[in-house]
Amino acid sequence: MLKISQSASTIPKILRALDDVFANAGTLLIVLHDNPDPDALASGLALKTLCETRYNLTAVITHGGLINRAENKSMVSELGIPLTVMDEVDTTKFDRIAVVDTQPGRGNNSLPHDAYCHVVFDHHASTDAAITDLIIYNKKIGATATLLGELLQAANIEIKTNLATAIAYAIRTETQELRREAGKRDIAMYLHVYPLSSLRKIGTIAFPKLPNSYFEMLCVALFKAQIFRQFIFVPLGAVVMPEIVAEMADLFLRRERVTWVLVSGLYNSSVYLSLRTTHYNGQAFRVLQRILNDTKMAGGHDTFAGGRIDLEPNAISPDDLQEQLCNRFAAVLGYEKASWKKLISNNDVDMDLSESSH
Repeated sequence: MLKISQSASTIPKILRALDDVFANAGTLLIVLHDNPDPDALASGLALKTLCETRYNLTAVITHGGLINRAENKSMVSELGIPLTVMDEVDTTKFDRIAVVDTQPGRGNNSLPHDAYCHVVFDHHASTDAAITDLIIYNKKIGATATLLGELLQAANIEIKTNLATAIAYAIRTETQELRREAGKRDIAMYLHVYPLSSLRKIGTIAFPKLPNSYFEMLCVALFKAQIFRQFIFVPLGAVVMPEIVAEMADLFLRRERVTWVLVSGLYNSSVYLSLRTTHYNGQAFRVLQRILNDTKMAGGHDTFAGGRIDLEPNAISPDDLQEQLCNRFAAVLGYEKASWKKLISNNDVDMDLSESSH
């Protein structure tokens, strides 16, 4: 296995390594992480463009899970990103397999265990556990789309409007408008693709109409949210889509004087978790791994992380698990005994309504 941290000096080496990997290949399967976000979607489209242009491959982008978040659905529709769900894919029919914005063996992708991965693109910390020919990564980069965009530039491949729009939107969302873990290279790539993008499509993607289920889930989140010191824990219970867990985590982190937020939600016999922090060196991914006591099913970055717990039949109930997560959350951050209380009490709401009626 060859691991290369992508930088300006290593890009020529990476292109040569990719030339070797894709030599004599005719088809490529690009595997995104489950329930793909804008960074995964843009990165998959960029890799498809790179390989079809440079190597004359036929590339198929696939993923597990669903795309239900309104912004992500709008992105796929507006930009015409061709996707195939993993259940409809026969991996043995492809000459090469690439994994994007995740890594083989991680719990957040649906690559079959018996399918061999040839190349990995990821901006998360690389893992020695991955079985592959080539890993291209840089954990100091804010978005995987930045890595793929740099390779397109180096290969002198035109970044057309829809792809430019995808990369620009991916960098914006992954770095929260270039303020969360965005480096100089993310900013440079954003400034390169933004003038090539469709501003109308970016606006349409960023501000789609929201389904009623979003507002129902927001109501549940506000009712169930608990606070202790500078921590918020939101046990959503059953959710209509896994992406809502991350959406709520981002939203609740905006509450004043809050520095850590953990949100959990039950979907299809699995509990999904999203952890957020305002601490730039918070190592959120390690905190979540400690909360779950699992490095395979949790990962991320310094300020945000995600994970999943697959529930076994007749094991711990979801309610008991959520209580354990709440206690572990506080304990890992230094508080063995935490006195949680409702973020918004009924009395607060009644008083606000009473005052507003005068």
